[in-house]
Amino acid sequence: MSPISSSLQIVTIVLAVVAAVATAFFWNRLRGPRPVRLFVRAAILVVGEAMAALAILVWLNISNGGLVVSWQDLLGNQSTRGGVFAGQHGDVTLNRGAAVAAPRLVSARSTAHQVFRPAEDGFTETTLTGAVSGITSQVYVWTPPQYAENPAEQFPVLELLHGVWGSPDGWMGPMNVVAHLEAAEQSGAVYPYILVVPELTPVPGHTTPRDNEECSNVPGDAMVDSWLTQDVRGMVIADFRAEPAAAGWGLMGYSTGGFCAAKLVLQHPDLYQAAVSLSGYYIPDSMELSDDPVLDHIDSPLWLVGHTRTPAVSLLMTASAQDRVDPASEAAQMISVAHANPLAQATEIQSFVAPLGGGHNQSAWEKMLPTAFTWLSQRLTGPTA
Repeated sequence: MSPISSSLQIVTIVLAVVAAVATAFFWNRLRGPRPVRLFVRAAILVVGEAMAALAILVWLNISNGGLVVSWQDLLGNQSTRGGVFAGQHGDVTLNRGAAVAAPRLVSARSTAHQVFRPAEDGFTETTLTGAVSGITSQVYVWTPPQYAENPAEQFPVLELLHGVWGSPDGWMGPMNVVAHLEAAEQSGAVYPYILVVPELTPVPGHTTPRDNEECSNVPGDAMVDSWLTQDVRGMVIADFRAEPAAAGWGLMGYSTGGFCAAKLVLQHPDLYQAAVSLSGYYIPDSMELSDDPVLDHIDSPLWLVGHTRTPAVSLLMTASAQDRVDPASEAAQMISVAHANPLAQATEIQSFVAPLGGGHNQSAWEKMLPTAFTWLSQRLTGPTA
């Protein structure tokens, strides 16, 4: 039985009911010294509560689409350490579109400078108040060892977007993005990147899947798009030796962050050349956008590739075959819609389904990182003197 099987759900419900009935039946029928009876009653209560909690957890896991789909997921199997997972050997087969190179466009530099403090996993942290958005929130930055070794070079940048619910910490501790990037670099096919992890839900009280801005500018609410694409990006270019051209900037996000990565690369080809969506979705999910017919269109990757002249950027959509929250069929729909729109021919859109387990969770997203880093390095510029 897997963690998402109906048989497991039935078994846990039966065990919870049996435990409740057994508690009622044996409570006043126990014999022996008082301390022994008290101990047995306490044990019966603990077992009953555990069975009830287990049944609830299994139900929550299944009803939420299978956040944990295998026992390896539950036990925290980190077989992706070292940047390669079983089933990913040699060339990765992708569902391919046409590749078109984007022009080398340069964005303006900011003149402000931030104060950074040490953070988790070798990152540094700052509190940024955006001059464009007016948003104040956290941004985390990591520079590769080559950054200090080659002081005359500018480096490409990956802007990493977390999920909702979630926080920037997800990329550092749980996802171990630094370890995976450094392992992937050993192949010689992956660049050393500056990693930038901004807060994706910087508006207090707007931090759930149903009420966050989904990386968009929402009139009368918050300019989260401007925060991510102008304020955060401008700060990185001003304070680090970051390649300022779009050709040196990529986006990568998981879950809601994957939606944002797909959306932002289509909307800002002058700032980003390529994006990877890890188990993302492609239609707005938050009521902040879906309740407004205009925002529901202009901030929808699916609508953009189906109804507009999309730019010469690249988008890779990865998925887990076991993901019930954002299934691989959503990426297939994006490709189908893009192929049907003659105005979307300049946009390179590909998909990759991870061959091994993991549902809508960290275990699955980690398995996608080696492919993502390699794919991005094939489309972005490397360090330049």
